Amino acid sequence: MTGLRIEISKFAVVGAGNFVLTFVIFALLLNKLHVNHIVSLGTAWLFGMFFSYVVNFVWVFRPTDKLTFDSRFTKFLIVGIVSVALNMIALQCLVDATAFDPFYLQFALIPLVVAFNFSAAKSWSLR
Repeated sequence: MTGLRIEISKFAVVGAGNFVLTFVIFALLLNKLHVNHIVSLGTAWLFGMFFSYVVNFVWVFRPTDKLTFDSRFTKFLIVGIVSVALNMIALQCLVDATAFDPFYLQFALIPLVVAFNFSAAKSWSLR
């Protein structure tokens, strides 16, 4: 159980770093550059995917001693694509249903996205 707690703790730290990185990019694109909220989210996601894969690979799950961009990376991207697609759909539905600011709606969706991503990385992509 201790190993799992350590993994969850490390994943949370990486997630926090990824959250800051992607949310800053999202907010900058959305609020300062006035880029569409879906394009902003997709761009932020791309940056976050590379950051998250590298740090989770070398620090959290350590499937091998050497960082590789092989089938694990492909699986990680597949999970990421599913995750961001569901995130985009949820964000758009919430924007349409509530007319709330997409900035705050995306903030509220983050815990669900993180839980999905940890489960998928632990059980499949970075196994």
